[in-house]
Amino acid sequence: MLSFFYRRINRLSFQLLASFWLVIFTTLSITFVLLHFLDSHGPEKLESEELRTYHKQILSVYRTNQIYRILGFAKNSLPTEETSDLHAVLFNPDTKEIAGTSADEYPDVQNFIFRSNDFSNPMVQVVNERRIVGPFSVNVNLINEHNEPKDVAYLMYFVSPVDTHLVFLSYLFAHPFLVMLIIALASTPVLLLLAWRIGIPITRFRQAAELVSLGQFVTNPDLENKGPIELRQVGKSLNHMTTSLAELLDTHQRLVSSISHELRTPLTRLQLAVALLRRRVGEYPETKRIEMESERLDKMINDLLLLSRNQLRLQLERDYLTVDSIWNEVIEDAEFEAEHRKIDFTFIQLIKHPERYLILGDKEALASALENILRNALKYTNNKIVALMTLKKSDLMMIIVDDNGAGVSEQEYERIFKPFYRVDEARTRTTGGTGLGLAIVVNTVQQHQGRVWAEKSPFGGLRIVMELPLATEK
Repeated sequence: MLSFFYRRINRLSFQLLASFWLVIFTTLSITFVLLHFLDSHGPEKLESEELRTYHKQILSVYRTNQIYRILGFAKNSLPTEETSDLHAVLFNPDTKEIAGTSADEYPDVQNFIFRSNDFSNPMVQVVNERRIVGPFSVNVNLINEHNEPKDVAYLMYFVSPVDTHLVFLSYLFAHPFLVMLIIALASTPVLLLLAWRIGIPITRFRQAAELVSLGQFVTNPDLENKGPIELRQVGKSLNHMTTSLAELLDTHQRLVSSISHELRTPLTRLQLAVALLRRRVGEYPETKRIEMESERLDKMINDLLLLSRNQLRLQLERDYLTVDSIWNEVIEDAEFEAEHRKIDFTFIQLIKHPERYLILGDKEALASALENILRNALKYTNNKIVALMTLKKSDLMMIIVDDNGAGVSEQEYERIFKPFYRVDEARTRTTGGTGLGLAIVVNTVQQHQGRVWAEKSPFGGLRIVMELPLATEK
């Protein structure tokens, strides 16, 4: 029974419905508190418009001679039925007598008179569903004990029954901002709690997805054990997907490694057979051709193994690297080779204090990717290469390599990054390429959440642009 109830309250649909009703209940509670406050707070100053209305009411009391009838109840309480409408109350400041009240309203009127007795500043207060207004200064002509006329100063108050709820509703309609404030006060804590209940699991999903995108296929048990049931089910599916991806990639790695390893045995035999054939029959074009193709096949297998190792290493080895550590040795090697081949190689570094900028990744893989781009330029350039390192905004590093070779057509810009793709078979034979160099670059850059693309170089050849995100914190 408890398990069934626990599953119910942990459902997101139940929590949304409960949050809605909790907001309604809280809103009503705050409204009732404010209603009680409105019914019990102290006197307030009477508005000028109402002041004119009550001055007219005083004249009406004089014209209808009600003032003398009120004084007739100075010793006795006013009948209850006569207090069901607006009526005047007189207070004698000298004798402290109150005339014109019923027994049940007398305490409220007396308390109001005690708190508001300055006729120059009339006040109003709602208490116990009565609206009391005053005081107003009036003079009443009375006959004293010597049968002589005498003006006596009284303070006049007005009492009328009022529906506190209607007053409060009218007040709310007149102050829509207060309504918004009540709803905000009632809903904010509930919605914050609901957002927290939903937001924490979603944050875990984001972190798990980021780990998968970085090649770290690690399951998180909290995705299945914490949070609303619907999100737990999503977390369970995400963990299953992560496990399946890890198994699939592992199978892929083992398959590539096994195939590459198995290919080496017949390849070694083939190379041995070519060497024996050359020794027996001498040097022939056919033996040279077989030897050249076997060397290409050997290099292709090596590149496949390198691609496989890079993918595996990127899952296991990541560290914070300074951006200059990626290119230091690679640029030196490229400069040395360019000088040997009489190629004009220019390196432009536009990042001030590169040691302050970090990249989260694998140093060997990133250096290998840059080396492949430079080697591609060295193979196909005529006599000029320019490598540029700079920052794009403050969170991206760009590496741009230009050459003045023949380049490729615009239609080939995306295809050259595909494995085993060759733009020109004749050129490939000359340069000895396997079609895997730029594929390794793409794989490495994507594993580091970056981008790589090709475009036309301003020098007439090919431009390769590699864009890598910088680490935000260590």
